[in-house]
Amino acid sequence: MVVYRRQRNPAWLAALATSGALFAVTAWVTWIADPTAAVRLHLLLAGAVFVTGGIRRLAREGGRRPFLVAVFVALLPVVVPALGGLSPVLFTFYGAAFHVRAEEMDVAEVWQFLASVYVLGISVALTLFFLACWGYLRLPLFRHRTLRLFLPIAALTGAMALTLAWAATVLDGADAAGDDAVRQWRSDRVPDHYYGANPRPVCVTPTGSLDELPSYGHRLDPMRVYCTFGVVGGEVTLWDPESGDAFPLPSDAVQVLPAGEGEPGAAIPRSCRS
Repeated sequence: MVVYRRQRNPAWLAALATSGALFAVTAWVTWIADPTAAVRLHLLLAGAVFVTGGIRRLAREGGRRPFLVAVFVALLPVVVPALGGLSPVLFTFYGAAFHVRAEEMDVAEVWQFLASVYVLGISVALTLFFLACWGYLRLPLFRHRTLRLFLPIAALTGAMALTLAWAATVLDGADAAGDDAVRQWRSDRVPDHYYGANPRPVCVTPTGSLDELPSYGHRLDPMRVYCTFGVVGGEVTLWDPESGDAFPLPSDAVQVLPAGEGEPGAAIPRSCRS
C-alpha cells in the first residue's frame, strides 16, 4: 500500500504576506502623502517585477552572443553621461536658460555627487529595462532562423530608443527646470534650487572706477539686480534679466551683496536702491 503525502505549498502564504505588506505600505503612503505617490509606488514595484523577470530569463536561457549584444546596446545610456562627467550634463542644460556654463556655477561637491547619482540612476534604470525587454524578446528573435535577420534592426532600434529616453528624461528635464527658473525670476520670485545650482539675486558695485571695470562688452549698472551662481575661479558671472545675457567680472574688482532674502520663492527687489 502506497501512501501519498500531500506536499505543502507555501506559495499562498508568501503571496498573502506580500499582499498584506503591500497593502500596509500603500495605506501608509496614501496617509502621509497623497494617492499619486501610492500610484507611483505601485508603478515602481511593477517595473521592478518586470525587470527582474526579464533579466532572469535572459540569464537562464544561455547564449553568450545575444547577451553581449544586449549589454553593448544597454550600456549606451551609462557610457554617454560618464564621458560627459555626469553632473555637468545637468548643469550645462540647466544653465543654458541663463546663458551660464556649468563651470561658471559654484556648486558644492555633495550636490555634484547627488546630481551624478541622479544621472547614473536614470542610466542604470534604462539599462535594466532594456535588458529585461531583450530577455522577453530573446526567444522569438534567436530561436527562429528567419527572425534572426531582424537582430541588427532590433539592436539599432533599441539604441535609438534608449538614447531618446535618456535625452528626454535627463537633458529635457534639466532644460525645462532652467526655463522654469527663468520664468520664476521674471515673475519677481527667487527660483527654486536645482542640485545646488542656486540662482541668487545680487547687487553689484565696483570697488574702483566703473569705466575701468572689464565687463567684456557689457556695462555694469549698480542699480540693477543681477543673477549669479556664485564666484568660481576668481570671477563672478552675472546674468542680466533685462537683456538675457551673462557676462563675467573679476570678483576682486566688485562688491557682491545679496538683494532681498534670496530664499526660493522670496520676492526679488526691482532695484538696488537702499
